[in-house]
Parts: sequence; structure tokens; C-alpha cells
Amino acid sequence: MPNKNINITTNKETLIPLYYIDNYRDEKIKEIFGQYKFKNKRYSPYLLNLCLDICIYCIVQNQDANIVFTYPPSTMYYRKEKDIDSMGNLIKLVEKCLGFYFCRNSEKYHFKNIFTVNKRYLKNKKAQHIDGSKTSRIKDLDRRYYLNFWNKRFLRKMSCQKTIIVIIDDVSSTGGTLLACKKTLESFNNNLEIELYSLAH
Repeated sequence: MPNKNINITTNKETLIPLYYIDNYRDEKIKEIFGQYKFKNKRYSPYLLNLCLDICIYCIVQNQDANIVFTYPPSTMYYRKEKDIDSMGNLIKLVEKCLGFYFCRNSEKYHFKNIFTVNKRYLKNKKAQHIDGSKTSRIKDLDRRYYLNFWNKRFLRKMSCQKTIIVIIDDVSSTGGTLLACKKTLESFNNNLEIELYSLAH
């Protein structure tokens, strides 16, 4: 891969290979993510730049395709344990930033939450930072998310053209969350082109 900032995990590191930028084991990086994810900090220039780097990289690499940038919804936000969906907030900020530079081609790039958290899954699962075992993280991947009527309609419309679904998570350890999103999309349409990214691993 030409961009030295984009790395890829191996099958031994995560359930499925995925692209990432930062090393989450770095204590300074961990602190930045902790402040933003768990203390309801609404703006992090550092994380915004990471997300921008990924989105711009995808646009440059796939200039002939439409791209849908999306993310796994925060279960903590759905449980009302947080005031904001941190990854969703980052995606919205990226959309505003890139809208200035790519305004002429804005119909090619979509920033959208296409996943809905399964309420039954939500009820029976603790947040991953509380129960962070690998067994817990990879269990019931098929039941974690679903696509509602409007998002299915949106994806059907997009599938008439060359479209890449780029799913971006903030931190990925096992890759279980991103894999759950991928499985949700594949169960709807297994011909979709999907790329998985994480700000840190």
C-alpha cells in the first residue's frame, strides 16, 4: 500500500484483516481516545485528522467509485451512558471538512449511519470496556446490527452504480465490531464492496 500511515492487521491479530492508523497500546494515544470516547468530549483535532486521513485515502484510491462512509453505532450511546455517539460525531465533522474540498463531487460521497443496534442484543450485553473479553466481543456477531427499511432502500439505489462501503471504527482490538457490520451488509447483499478501517488498533 502506497500510504505508509495506513497499516493492515493479520488474521492472527484480528478476526478479519482490517486497515488502521494508530497503535492503541501507546499510552498517549489511549488517553486521547479515553477523553473523547468516555468523557463526552465533543471535539478532538487529533482524532478528526485520523478520520480525515482515512476518508481522503479512500477517495484518492477509489476515484471511479461512489463511496459511503459509515460507522458502527455506539452501544453506550444507545444505552444513554453517553451524550454523543463519538464515532458518529467524528463522521459528521469529517463530512463538513471534506464538503469544502469535494463540493463538486458531493453526490459521489455519502456520510451516513446505515446500521441500527439490535435492542435485544443491547439488553443482554455490557459495554465492551466493562466486559472486554475476546469471547464476549466476538459472540453473536450476526445479531448485533440490522438495516432498517430506509437504509436498505438507500443501499439498493447505490448498488446500481459502482459503490464502496467504507466502515470506520474508532478502536478495534479483535475486529469483532467491524466484522459484525460487514456480516450485516453481506446478509443483505453479498455483492457489496466493503472496506474496514479503524483509527487505532
